[in-house]
Amino acid sequence: MPVFTVNVKWGKEKFDAVELNTEEPPMVFKAQLFALTGVQPDRQKVMVKGGTLKDDEWGNIKLKNGMTLLMMGSADALPEEPAVRPMFVEDMTEEQLASA
Repeated sequence: MPVFTVNVKWGKEKFDAVELNTEEPPMVFKAQLFALTGVQPDRQKVMVKGGTLKDDEWGNIKLKNGMTLLMMGSADALPEEPAVRPMFVEDMTEEQLASA
């Protein structure tokens, strides 16, 4: 039976009856989680009792219907580097300190 119905816990949220098909690669399941949570698949860490889900293979993870999987990851985008770097007092020359 390659299709399982599992629960996914992410932070304070819990998603019940998520369909997981082991005949497809794990990235398809991570794409389902992305649709539910907004967390990019490369930022997801899905843990099951007995191991962590990899991107390319299911490995030796034992799955059952009604099992709860724990997902960790942030839906926020990574902050971008500022265009203008801040100038610290310690880095200023005496001329710059006098003008500031």
